[in-house]
Amino acid sequence: MSAGCDLAWTTVAPQWDRLREHVEAMKADLTPLLLDALAIGPGNRVLELGGGTGELAARLAAAVAPGGSLVASDLAPGMVTLLEDRVGRLPGVEVAQLDATNIAQASEQFDAVAFRMGLMLIPEPDTALREILRVLRPGGRLAVAVWGAPQDNPWMTCVGMAAMMHGLVSGGPPVGPGSPFSLADPDELEKLVRGAGYSDVSVRVVDSVVHFPDVETHAAVVGALAPPLAAAFAAAPDDTRAAVRRTLGELTSQYAGPDGIRLPVRAVMCSAQR
Repeated sequence: MSAGCDLAWTTVAPQWDRLREHVEAMKADLTPLLLDALAIGPGNRVLELGGGTGELAARLAAAVAPGGSLVASDLAPGMVTLLEDRVGRLPGVEVAQLDATNIAQASEQFDAVAFRMGLMLIPEPDTALREILRVLRPGGRLAVAVWGAPQDNPWMTCVGMAAMMHGLVSGGPPVGPGSPFSLADPDELEKLVRGAGYSDVSVRVVDSVVHFPDVETHAAVVGALAPPLAAAFAAAPDDTRAAVRRTLGELTSQYAGPDGIRLPVRAVMCSAQR
């Protein structure tokens, strides 16, 4: 991944910190399944890549205690700071800045590797998967999660569409290499993981719902978390941001109810063994 990408995610790290409860809510149904797939317990040594706010890292650290260890990592310096703040003082936890395509760890070091919502952001995911295979011990487990297709994630795509309609961003849904929806096809994800040399590969679609109390919160949360949207919203005049919110309300009206907006979320999870 490029240095520019690192810096982009660093610029939104404060928003991820502030909105960490929303971030976890989008993955509330996924995370327990990912933890189960890792099959970790006390005494295990685990690596997390793309750790972000550190909420998953805290759960991984608890799962391997007592006697286990966790390397919680991210590539973006700003996210590494969040990890330090969240889990850096926990027993058995080491925080590191690591590139998933060139993991600065010795071979066959880990019983499990977790990579939640990061693999799809790497333009060369096959390189990352081979590196993860290298650092796993024989029989070690991998669990990765990525976002499903754009049409199955209106919580994200409707904000981007509204912003595009008012000229804040350009282009279609981010489906190209290194983009949020680049690994959305379950069959292609399975093929990618098998091709990297893993066995016992299992892929499942995880559907859930995320709740926002109103359109303003929906726009504010999603618009703050993604670097391109965050930069565009920050630079936009107030009347343009208001217009985006109005359009977003129209796009999500089918999901609105008396208690706010409930939007579908789809993730794809893959587990495998070295």
